This record gives sequence, C-alpha cells and structure tokens, in this order.
Amino acid sequence: MMADEDSLQINDTAKTFCSILFDVMQQKGVGDVVCSPGSRNAPLLIAAAARQNMRKHVVIDERNAAFMALGMAMVSRKPVALVCTSGTALLNYAPAVAEAFYQSVPLIVISADRPEQWIDQDDSQTLRQFEALSNFVKKSYQLPAWGDDNSELQWYANRIANDAMIEATSRRNGPVHINVRLGEPLNGKTPHTTGRERVIDMLTADSIANKEVVKALAEEASRCKVMLVAGFLPPDEKLQKAVSEFCRLPNVTVMAETLSNLYVRYANDIDSVITAYDDAFLDSMAPDLVISIGGSLVSRKLKEYLRRNSGKCRHWSLGWNHTTSDVFQSITKRIEVDPARFLRLLTAFMAKMVDEDSEEAHFCIDWFNAKLEARSMKMHSVITLKEWCEMMALEEIFTSVPQAANLFLSNGTVVRYAQLLNNKKPHASYCNRGVSGIDGSISTAIGGAKAYGRMTVIVSGDMSMAYDLGSLALPEIPDSTRLIVIDNCGGGIFRFIPTTSGLDEREQYFCTRPQLPLRQLAEGYGWEYAEAASKRELNEALKTFFHEGKKKILRVVCDGELSAKVLKDYMNLKLKPEI
Repeated sequence: MMADEDSLQINDTAKTFCSILFDVMQQKGVGDVVCSPGSRNAPLLIAAAARQNMRKHVVIDERNAAFMALGMAMVSRKPVALVCTSGTALLNYAPAVAEAFYQSVPLIVISADRPEQWIDQDDSQTLRQFEALSNFVKKSYQLPAWGDDNSELQWYANRIANDAMIEATSRRNGPVHINVRLGEPLNGKTPHTTGRERVIDMLTADSIANKEVVKALAEEASRCKVMLVAGFLPPDEKLQKAVSEFCRLPNVTVMAETLSNLYVRYANDIDSVITAYDDAFLDSMAPDLVISIGGSLVSRKLKEYLRRNSGKCRHWSLGWNHTTSDVFQSITKRIEVDPARFLRLLTAFMAKMVDEDSEEAHFCIDWFNAKLEARSMKMHSVITLKEWCEMMALEEIFTSVPQAANLFLSNGTVVRYAQLLNNKKPHASYCNRGVSGIDGSISTAIGGAKAYGRMTVIVSGDMSMAYDLGSLALPEIPDSTRLIVIDNCGGGIFRFIPTTSGLDEREQYFCTRPQLPLRQLAEGYGWEYAEAASKRELNEALKTFFHEGKKKILRVVCDGELSAKVLKDYMNLKLKPEI
C-alpha cells in the first residue's frame, strides 16, 4: 500500500471506475502517463491531471505517444500508462504495442470508448475497440459505462485494475489493454481521497525462495485467525502432509472440500458446519486471513460466508492462476508457488511465532469444537431418517465405496451430497468442477477408469446420465467400472435451490424427467444391471456390486419431492451456541 503522505484529498473525476483505475496504477508504481487529447477520454485525463505524483506527458499524435511511452518503459524498466480517446486513436497505438509485446515491455494501454449500445450504430467514433489489440497484448480488459455507484462493480473495477498491473509486470512482462466505456456527462468532478484502493501483491516462487520474505508473511499470519480453504485438487501426498502439519497450529482451521482430496478431521464437513449455526455466531468465528488452494468451490455457503466478512479478512491465493481470482472479494496477495512447499516453510516459521496465550491461539480448537457438534447433530439426523430418500441412499453408497476406488461424481445434487456425507476417504474423488457442466460426467469417469486401472465408482444423477448416454457405448470400458444412477425423476437440484424450488413451472421446465432406458442400454452394451427402490434393496445390491466381475450399473430410485424436503430440513437444522 502507499505511504500515508501519498494519501491525500484531490478534486477527481466523478467517474468512479476511472478514479479506481488511476489509484491502483499509482499505488502499483506507475509514475508516467502519456496521454493524447480527446473528448471521450475526458474523465481519464481529469483523473491523470489530479494525481500530482504521476508525471503527465501530453502528445497529440497517438502513434508518436505510444512509441514515446515504449522508450520510457524500456529504459526505466517500469510500467508506463497510455491514455487515448475513442475511435481510431487506439489503432494508432498498434505498432508500438506490438514492439512492446515482443520486447516484453510493460505498457498499460487505456482507451476511452462509447457505451456498448452505440457501437456499430453509425455514430461518430464507435468502432469495435475491445480486444482490438488482442494479438499484441498479454490480456484485454473492459470496464462498463455504468454502475459507478454499485459496490460490486467497484470491486470488479478494482480487481480489473490490479489484475492488469499484475499481468503487465509478472512472468514475461508485456503490454495490457484496458478499454473503458464512458457515458455522458464526461466532465464531472468530485472530491476524492487517494491511496485507499486495495492493492493486490504478486509473489513468485523466486521471492518465496528468500527466507526473509516467508518470515515476514509468517509474522503477519501468526497474528491472525487463519482459515485454509481447499477447492478441487488432485491427490498429493506432499500437500496432504503439509496441510496436516499446518492445521496443527493453534491459530489455524481448515475447510477442505471433498474434491480437494485432503483429509483432516472434520475439515470436509463444510456445508454441514456452516448451515448448523446462525450468522451472528459464524461472524464471531470469522477468520482474519484466508489462505486458499485448489480450484473452484462447490460450497456456495462458504463463499457467501467469506464474502460477508470480506471487510475484516484478507485473502492469500496459493498456486498458479491465469488471472486474479477474487472469489471472496478480499484478495490481497497472489502467491504463485507450490502450495505444499510454501505451507511447509510458513508452518516452520509460524510454529515459533504464535502466542499461545493470544485470542488467535484459540481459533483452531474453537472451530474444531464447532465442527464436532455440527457433525454430530447433522449425522444423527441422517442415521435416524425413517423415509427412503436420496440422502439415505447416498449415505449407504458413500459408506460402501471401497477405499482403493476412485470416485467420480456428477454435478448437481450428487456432488453436494458428497460434501455432506462422504466422510470416508476413497483413493481419490473427482468431478467436472472447472466449469461445473452437467454434460460428459460419465465419459470423463470412464476415461479416468481407463487411466487408473483399478475400481472406479461413478455416482450420477439421472439428468447427468441422460446427457451422457453415449458413454455406455465407449470402447474398452474396464470391467472394474461401477456406475450408480440416482433416479429422482429429473433435476433434483431444482427442487432444492431457492431460485426454482417454488416455481409453478418447476417440474415441466426445470426438473424435466428424462427418458432413461438404462436396463435396455445396459443389456445392449454388456453391462450388468440392478435396481433398488428401498434401503433393503440397496443394501442387498451393494453386497455384490463392488465384487470383481463385469462392469455394472445400479439404478437407485428415490422420490424427488421427498428427497428435496429432507435435504432442506437437513440444511436448516441449527445449533444454539453461546457467542
């Protein structure tokens, strides 16, 4: 962040996005702005002029301006900003930007643009500017014309500005392009205090090799209540060991999703825990620092919880990302390093620094007790279920999966049930959570079965199965493949989520029971087939389902309406702890 003397009151542009952009650039070390006159870029020029710590260089011709900025950045080895108006002005930057790209010179190209609805409408200076330089910049960005007063869009503008600066100045340096759409009025001004924008730092493996850097991070973390959050990851024994050691620190708790393939006691019961307590209690247990590893999260509840507390907690993202992923809206550091290595180093330093008598030192045990109570209450509700439903069926299934098996889960409710019920460690758990599509779940799993060579268990909903029926005919499917289809008469998730569960159109337009001739398909493609529509039938089928033999399909039929009600009741169970 900037020093206190750089935090000062100025008469700035009234366009908040422009103000945010220039604040971040200034705090990130952009000292020179080469700008060309124009009308549409008036807010950008006002923002530049208002910041006395930035040197402004006014050049009428954009082609010359860009080459001048190139020379400044080449010699100073610091990023230089370029600002132009809308229309062909941007295209005149192209030769210098191309040179910057191939010479690895960090130029921050900022073009003003008209609102999107006026592009291609025969109005002046309304050509297609976004990604106009895409072949010669590391990345293209765009800010919308409206929404300056919207807090979520202000967060977005801050993230865009930070990511652009990180992209331009990290790894192989190079130019980036930020296209800023601007609606009238363009000349408004307002008082503004600089130096307050969030700045996201980038730390690389090279910097982490410096023990003093890690020591400084450990000093910061040792004074915090730390929550390690793990999204989807491949199995990794080194990471498992590093996480286990890290979570022994008294100021650390862990939230590890089933798909993280990390197993720490009660760490995988994320939704069971968060839904067991009211907001006031959870907010009293909020971390000061979140350290994230792995890919995207299944748990919407965890994301909402951490976003709600983004004002008090900071976020460090570990690992290699193609962009600044700010899912909790609180990221302050991107640490591009092997997570296992970093956590081992961090743990070694923090173990000597954490004050055992501090409030932070109770964070681990407080969360452990909260998880234990929530887990006990929620699992009691599952064990005592009386009516046949998805939750009862999946609890039996997940408990029965052999420990040496790989487990593949479809999207929808199946992967969410795994978050609630799957406390037993299979060899590894997988799901297509990169983009969370419903298509291709079974084909992906069969591909995984071919690569693994041992038992692969696939658990799918009937909708995901309907999307991927052709997978049953894939060539050379291993006999060790086991496919379980939860047939709840369509997309069961739509009976559960608030967006669709109360709609009159739900069953016809959302749940949409698929035509699923599984028995006939199994017989046609050489799969063994069985069905279960009660706990007794399921237990009977599971006795032999995982035995050696041919590839097998087990269809488990449940009432969709009842299953949705049971899941809602489970999620609504609350404990009443004292804060």
